Amino acid sequence: MAKLCPKEKAFCLTKALQGQCYGNSIKAETLKRTCPCACDVAHFDRIQSCCKTVGRREMEFCLPLCRYNTTLNELNTSLGYKCVSQLTTWAYCAADVRDNTACCTQKGIAPDCLSFCKGDVPTCDLQSLFTYQPCLRYIETITHCHMENLLSAPRWDPNWAARCDWDESD
Repeated sequence: MAKLCPKEKAFCLTKALQGQCYGNSIKAETLKRTCPCACDVAHFDRIQSCCKTVGRREMEFCLPLCRYNTTLNELNTSLGYKCVSQLTTWAYCAADVRDNTACCTQKGIAPDCLSFCKGDVPTCDLQSLFTYQPCLRYIETITHCHMENLLSAPRWDPNWAARCDWDESD
């Protein structure tokens, strides 16, 4: 992290590694403003760790989109379209096993899109996923809700797997 954030003070790196960048407490918000690079790296490492662990190996090329700061423009690229089946994994990892519906509702997210706020996009059937296209315009607000409700320790289950309609395992 020190190599990625050479201009930030040592305490930034220490506090970020201790998990103090997560959540929406005054302390966390102050640290995010004071140490933006270290906190961004901490958030990136956390969601990447989840996506790498629970995501499908054959879809590793989608990892560049597994971030808290993925934009609508990035999702509307060819990579975004190739990775649409990974929305289930990304939503799970971004939410970190927390239902952030209250935050999303307060910020005006459409009711049809609240499954993203729960981290539970119900299917990875491609046709069904395309019905979520209108929700992508809310993606930055949804990820903001996820980020402000993160705890210092991750809660995602390393054994979790996206349940897809075409899966026969159970």
